[in-house]
Amino acid sequence: MTRAPASGGSPNRPRRHGEDPVADRMLDAALTRIEAQGMTVSLADVGMEAVIAEAGVSRATAYRRWPSREAFLADVLVETVRRTSLIPETEQDLVRLLEVVDDHRADLGGEQGRRDLVVEALRVSVDLDVRRIVASPRWRTFVSLAATYQGLPEGAVREAVGSALAEAEEAFVARRAGIYANLVGLIGYRLAPPLQGDDGFRALSGATGAMMTGVVLRALPRPAWLDERHTTRLLGASREAAWSEPERLLVGLLLSHLEPDPDLAWDDATIEGLLTRLEGQVAELLSRPSRPAAPR
Repeated sequence: MTRAPASGGSPNRPRRHGEDPVADRMLDAALTRIEAQGMTVSLADVGMEAVIAEAGVSRATAYRRWPSREAFLADVLVETVRRTSLIPETEQDLVRLLEVVDDHRADLGGEQGRRDLVVEALRVSVDLDVRRIVASPRWRTFVSLAATYQGLPEGAVREAVGSALAEAEEAFVARRAGIYANLVGLIGYRLAPPLQGDDGFRALSGATGAMMTGVVLRALPRPAWLDERHTTRLLGASREAAWSEPERLLVGLLLSHLEPDPDLAWDDATIEGLLTRLEGQVAELLSRPSRPAAPR
């Protein structure tokens, strides 16, 4: 693959945000336009001239940085991918999870009560997670690019976007695996064989990420699908709940690879210890200064 000179804004050069203030203003303006208007894979709405005007930079400066529209669009798409990250829970989401824990607290002395809590907490968490992604303009663009970037013309732009998507997916898998490893300990579960250790959590993370992408792609043109529910008992729970298909698929996948930790002695001290750790982590998240608002 041929590399263009760095001064030409090569799509293959690992330019990072903060290196070039003028380029950053252009890319910020382009991404703002994408988030406000959406984007098709043809990129017809990301006109370089319009972005130059919105960024308040001179045409000469912009075209020195990007001699061609192809180079500019490559950097826009790569920057879009790089700025996409896992979306943390909102304050409302965390409060909802605490309500689930409190609702099940009295029954945690029995195995069935603990199963009911795990199933319901995962069901609620999955629903909130899917809704955050579907409501995020940047994530909608990311998922669309992941599904359709090969429709871009062959060449450096498509190669650069493909590489950025692969790097982002690897980062998401690693981040999600760490979240799962922490969560499993908090709820008194462990990986079920044959999965084990860090590799097991990465495998589970990769599988749920792939399923999540499929769920989001289906929900984007039909968001009402998330509200189509059937009241039933699933996955070993004794309580009925109103399950959506995404919840059933994703929670079923997670619980098919998790099991109660047989080494835990479920006495009052163990239960209170787990609840204290869980509530402490939620309280820590709530105290952080930049919690996102609920998706509109």
